[in-house]
Amino acid sequence: MIAATATFAALATEASAQQTPACDPQAGEACSSTQIQTGDITGQVNINLSVDQVTVSNSAQGNALAGGVTAASAGLVSRQTMTGATVARSNVVVNGEADGQLSVQTTARGNYLGVTTDRATFAVDATQSTTGDQVRAGTYVQAPGGRVLQGGFATSAAVANSVAMGGPSSSLTGVIDQTAQTTVFAETVADVQYIPAPATFSSQAVANAVQTNTTGASHQDLAIRQSNAASTTEARTDVYVDNAWDLTVGANAGANQAITANAGGSMLIETDQTNAGRVRADARVQTNLQGQTVLAARSVANETVAGNNDIYLKLDNTQLNSGGVEANATYVGVSGYDAYVGADAVGNAVTGYACTQCGGGDVNITNNQTNSGNVTATTSATVASGRTAVVGANAVGNTATFYVSRPGG
Repeated sequence: MIAATATFAALATEASAQQTPACDPQAGEACSSTQIQTGDITGQVNINLSVDQVTVSNSAQGNALAGGVTAASAGLVSRQTMTGATVARSNVVVNGEADGQLSVQTTARGNYLGVTTDRATFAVDATQSTTGDQVRAGTYVQAPGGRVLQGGFATSAAVANSVAMGGPSSSLTGVIDQTAQTTVFAETVADVQYIPAPATFSSQAVANAVQTNTTGASHQDLAIRQSNAASTTEARTDVYVDNAWDLTVGANAGANQAITANAGGSMLIETDQTNAGRVRADARVQTNLQGQTVLAARSVANETVAGNNDIYLKLDNTQLNSGGVEANATYVGVSGYDAYVGADAVGNAVTGYACTQCGGGDVNITNNQTNSGNVTATTSATVASGRTAVVGANAVGNTATFYVSRPGG
């Protein structure tokens, strides 16, 4: 028999604020946590190597709270405030030939709340505010004469406010309130001579992010409020590979993002998203010889996804964007085979769906979207000699999709 537990404690990371455990309650008791960080948090990695395999993980976080609830009912009141800067930077120099994979991951977060649930009932009242100078993550790989034979990845992620909750056979209820006014910037830059294997380079920048996922016999009833004031949220990826066999490059930027998924019960979601800042994704690739190159830039001011793999979804969605949204994708290739280049820019986007083969599907939607900001998607492809080039750009002010589907579909 598994004992009923509910525990919440501060996360220790490579670079994080000085913290003590918030609470360790008995089953059924509520927890409360207040975290305030006013100083700067910095994570820095500088390496120059001649080795077979390179693995780097670098994280900087202002406030971090993680917890779990198993076979119990619990509640959490969380208040997180970040007024300092959060910066993570990884500088990696690879010399000669590496027989193994390249793996570099750099993450900067202002506030983070993570809750895992298992056969649990959990009520949340969470507020996050990030107003420091910047939340910045940078990954820089230099191997102009290097050969990375097994491929790999290099990524950067910068998020001002982040909440992640969920698990099997769980009920999630409550309110999540996020506000941001800071520069959020993620950058990945790479210069490699030769990669004869799949390799991925990406960057992601988000001001406010909420993700919930409950499975089995589960239920969600959540109100999510997100506001991004006048500021800049930018993801930038710039890659040069002299000879790339299978290359994937992406840049993804978002002001407000609420992604919720449920199964085995009803789902009631209320979202209110407001953005007044600039949101920009910029992805650039240059190759001399290439087999296949996939390049994508995606920028969305406000995004809501509510999906229920059961009968009933009620979604009340409000989105207001007044900031500019830009997505730019640029590819320059000399000789090779296939190139796929795309840019997507959206002011407001919402998707809601339920399951039609779970005894009938019912999607109950109230949707209000207003976009007054400029939305621009730009692609550019220059290929001197190649087999296939597929290039596309998509710019939309407001988009809404609601449907019923098969389980898992």
